[in-house]
Amino acid sequence: MFAKAFCVKSNTAIKGSDRRKLRADMTAAFPTLGTNQASELVPWKEELSIVKLYAHRGDAMTVYVQKGDLCAIVLVGNKAPVAIRVAAMSTSEMLTSGLKGRGFSMLHTYEDHLWRSGDKTATGHKEVKLQKTLQVPAANAAGAEQIIQVKELSKGVESIVAVDWKHPRITSFVIPGPSPTSPTIQEGSREQPCHPPDIKPLYCVPDSMSLLFQESGHKKGSILEGCEVRMIINYAKKNDLVDADNKNLVHLDPILCDCILEKSEQHIVMKLPWDSLLTRCLEKLQPAYQVTFPGQEPIVKKGKICPIDITLAQRASNKKVTVVWNLETYSLDLCTVAATLQQRCQASTTVTPAPGAKDSLQVQIQGNQVHHLGRLLLEEYQLPQKHIQGLKKAPKLGKKK
Repeated sequence: MFAKAFCVKSNTAIKGSDRRKLRADMTAAFPTLGTNQASELVPWKEELSIVKLYAHRGDAMTVYVQKGDLCAIVLVGNKAPVAIRVAAMSTSEMLTSGLKGRGFSMLHTYEDHLWRSGDKTATGHKEVKLQKTLQVPAANAAGAEQIIQVKELSKGVESIVAVDWKHPRITSFVIPGPSPTSPTIQEGSREQPCHPPDIKPLYCVPDSMSLLFQESGHKKGSILEGCEVRMIINYAKKNDLVDADNKNLVHLDPILCDCILEKSEQHIVMKLPWDSLLTRCLEKLQPAYQVTFPGQEPIVKKGKICPIDITLAQRASNKKVTVVWNLETYSLDLCTVAATLQQRCQASTTVTPAPGAKDSLQVQIQGNQVHHLGRLLLEEYQLPQKHIQGLKKAPKLGKKK
């Protein structure tokens, strides 16, 4: 369920009644749980938050977070912990703040004095060596090497203002190659380019058209491709309906009259050109479609395929938001789309249930972000533009003076 990113809907402090209900539910679910253990899991006075979130498949759930938990700090690609810290905020608060600010209070780090007092066990991963090599002192804090310069730009906040990229410690740095025992990165684990789904229009035979296609082995509810619909040509030729004087005209027998013509035309129209006959036949058939995603079996559904719909809506204080839905139809992960747009637009994004649609979700982005959304869908996901509606709502760029 949590193999992919999830989206946070709300994060509120727990009420006293909700705290008592949580303890009661926990005690009922685990009868052997003692009073002291229940107090440790759900403390009476310590801060506790209720986080409501949606998993990448749209499953809604509630998570209870308590600040002050001990956390093991690891590096990307390295499961070995390199530090132990106390969380200063919950995970949802970290995401809301854009991963800025003080998130942890340090207790213990790799190779500190506590580590030296033990057996000095190393993690054995090159990522730790890389971090250790780049851990250079500031010019105004360790003084000697003059690699970076740090200034207090605002009270209590120190910032790096300069880096000596020509310093020998930096220019001589070489990323160590993989050791013979290190795991090899599989090619499939790297980010692969997006491949759009193959969308093919199909046609379903209604009851009113079944007599026309029964000779070719089709019946009511049969799904036909465009080439199979053209088999009506064989029907006309087999039944000698082609006009002898003009090969472009087809005589309409009783079956063609009932299947192709309107009731008001059945005693008036006696012949039709081939192109008009085929056009009318396609219009009488019911729509269907086939979607094939790379590496998957084709999916066939009746009806018209719903396009990705992009709209603009007004919210509180007359603020605009961009709303997009029907992404699931094209096998797009909503949480991934929301996270990508949040980074590119520098705006908040949420995944919420679509109103009036059962088991359907929508993505909301603060502001008019139709331009960014269009580039993501057309250029990166490579979806056909005819399956996206609302792209014309992008803000018009001002003329350069």
